[in-house]
Amino acid sequence: MGTLRSAAGGAGMRKSISRVLGAGLVIAAFVVLPLLLSQNDLRNFARFLALVLAVLGVNIALGAGGIVSLGQSVFVGVGAFALVVFADDFGLPILIALPLAALFTGLVGVVLGFPSLRVRDSQFALVSFGYAIAFPPFARWCRSITGGPSGRSLERELLPPSWLPVEELVYRYLITMLVILVCMVIAANFLQSRWGRATKAQRDNSLAAATFGVPIAQTRSTVLGLSAALSGVSGALGVILFPFVQANDFNVFMALRLYAAAVIGGLSSALGALWGVLSLWLFPLIGENVGLGGGADFVLGLTVLLLSYSQIDGVVGVIRATSAAISRRRSG
Repeated sequence: MGTLRSAAGGAGMRKSISRVLGAGLVIAAFVVLPLLLSQNDLRNFARFLALVLAVLGVNIALGAGGIVSLGQSVFVGVGAFALVVFADDFGLPILIALPLAALFTGLVGVVLGFPSLRVRDSQFALVSFGYAIAFPPFARWCRSITGGPSGRSLERELLPPSWLPVEELVYRYLITMLVILVCMVIAANFLQSRWGRATKAQRDNSLAAATFGVPIAQTRSTVLGLSAALSGVSGALGVILFPFVQANDFNVFMALRLYAAAVIGGLSSALGALWGVLSLWLFPLIGENVGLGGGADFVLGLTVLLLSYSQIDGVVGVIRATSAAISRRRSG
């Protein structure tokens, strides 16, 4: 028995060390990127990477909570406009406006999520899809807030401190990476917390969860609020990196791409969001080589179909299955 325990403990220790080393290598790679990319490429890559939090919001709502929300682009847009309003209209520093934009977007998510407490999940998917369709024209109508069809620029600057000798864009990029890392840690801790376990319990069987004392309404509201807040941070970071925001950027096609990225990356893990967004970045490159019109959308749709039919939990599921197969072969 002692031998088995020591072996299991050693395996767990090796797994923890490998995870830490892997995370360290990923962080180091992102820190080195500003030295390798041009300013334009760095800005575009960082804007893609900021979408990790929007895809993570889908993972929280669908993967953990079982709530099919097809309106994630709405919360990305709300977060983007909220940052501009807090920074320019209220005169707040960007690093203070950012968490306020996240909080405001989370509250919007709770309010718009009220129908999920009264309708079936399939019906709420249609409701949230309606949000995504209605948001761009509604945002254009709110001219005093969004600038109407022409959009708004972020006038407030985010300059590096005097003791940090980096360019402004590199500083914004490093702030973006830090915020993404903090949000992913928060999301991972949430999934492992009591609220996270309650969320998964109501996803699997809401009646049984309610019988054991899980507050279904509070749990679903918390999930939708956190999901929306993460997406709001994603939109705010996008404006920080490229200081212009327009309602048409947050259309229904963005909502569907975010959902597809979550499926491709894997819904059961926070890291799945990273893999999903990397697919959105890589698929246009693959699509160009395919030689088809709209090649990126073709590859994206084909990948979603294959993963759905195979019932594999995205890239994360493939990595887990491969790791398990290698472990079995070694032990055998």
